[in-house]
Amino acid sequence: MNTRATKFFRRSIFLAAAGVLAMALTACTGRGGGQLPPQSPVFNSPASFGFSFSCEDKGGLNPVVGQLRIELSYTDHGSNPIGSSFSIHGIVDTLDPVLESEFCAGQEPAPGGQLIFLGRYYLTSSAPAGFPSECPTRETTTTPLCRFEVIVQDNDGNVAPSPGDFFSIKLSSVTFLTTQFTDPASVPYARAGVLSQGNLTVD
Repeated sequence: MNTRATKFFRRSIFLAAAGVLAMALTACTGRGGGQLPPQSPVFNSPASFGFSFSCEDKGGLNPVVGQLRIELSYTDHGSNPIGSSFSIHGIVDTLDPVLESEFCAGQEPAPGGQLIFLGRYYLTSSAPAGFPSECPTRETTTTPLCRFEVIVQDNDGNVAPSPGDFFSIKLSSVTFLTTQFTDPASVPYARAGVLSQGNLTVD
């Protein structure tokens, strides 16, 4: 594997098959929130978000080692590629405890201040016209949720407000566990940019 690919895997938090989970990738935490500015003509209003991420082995028996935690809230406040304003909530996958512990082994921070994580999402608002019909608005035992990908980049490495930090989100129509969305048609909504306000911290 070349250096670039190695750095990508070390900076990426993938929720995938057991073979990938067992790689014991770099553990880290991330948190923050803020706002993306309007990006006319595609996005005519800001988008706001907040997230917390933890994947680390703190040692000891309490708390249980190797815990993965993800919470994400995201709202697009205006017209966008799938229609009107909407809000979603993102959550972690339910993993076998042994695999979860192996996946979140170690206590090293994410190199370069970048964090990539995937999970499941559901609407917390009414559905915009272009919301994928295959994506349930709530999870049941027979209807798995669709999946999201978030990339955050802590560009300043401090806890002060920093408009220079970066946030990217993709909402897919994929409902199965995967490390990437290979078909562009499966990603009806994607937005990215540097923050106009807020702060992201990755450590």
